[in-house]
Amino acid sequence: MVKKSVLVIVLLTVALSACNFPLAFDDPEKVENAVAETVAAYEAEEEVVVPTLALLPTSTPMPIQTTEPVVTEDPVTTEEAEPTKVQCNSAQFVYETVPDDTKYAPGAGFDKGWTLRNVGYCTWSAEYKLAFESGDKMNGPDAKAIGVEVKPNGEVEIVLSLTAPSTVGTYRGNWVLQTADGADIGPMWVQIIVE
Repeated sequence: MVKKSVLVIVLLTVALSACNFPLAFDDPEKVENAVAETVAAYEAEEEVVVPTLALLPTSTPMPIQTTEPVVTEDPVTTEEAEPTKVQCNSAQFVYETVPDDTKYAPGAGFDKGWTLRNVGYCTWSAEYKLAFESGDKMNGPDAKAIGVEVKPNGEVEIVLSLTAPSTVGTYRGNWVLQTADGADIGPMWVQIIVE
């Protein structure tokens, strides 16, 4: 019974204050009828259907708070390929006459040739050379000049006359292409099997 009394008081308060509270019902008699129907339904213990009292828009609308969608981009790393730095002196292997692990009899003579391309921007002078660096020299010279001028993108073949060692085994001689003043450009080698 207390609940019914509270509901009736609330509804009557709303109805009495209708003069100061703009409702969707523009006629006070309609408000009273809606309240009376609600109270009657509640007393009859039926399901209470409370009429919706819509507020009329006010002169200053309430701000609606919205959140902007936050767009997060995956960090994209666009590493640009660093341009290849062309060096003054640079060589590229093109061809060799004696592939690695070629077999020779003990003490046999052979010619090892390397064809190289000048991929730098400086011209190689005739004094550029192939110099022995380490390993088995195979009776080769300490150094051999290329003997010709090689312009950028030009090629040269450098041939060494070598002798297979007299003992059976695998032998490797390491050589390096150098400038006229001895600066290293690039390594080369000869590797043979003596049987």
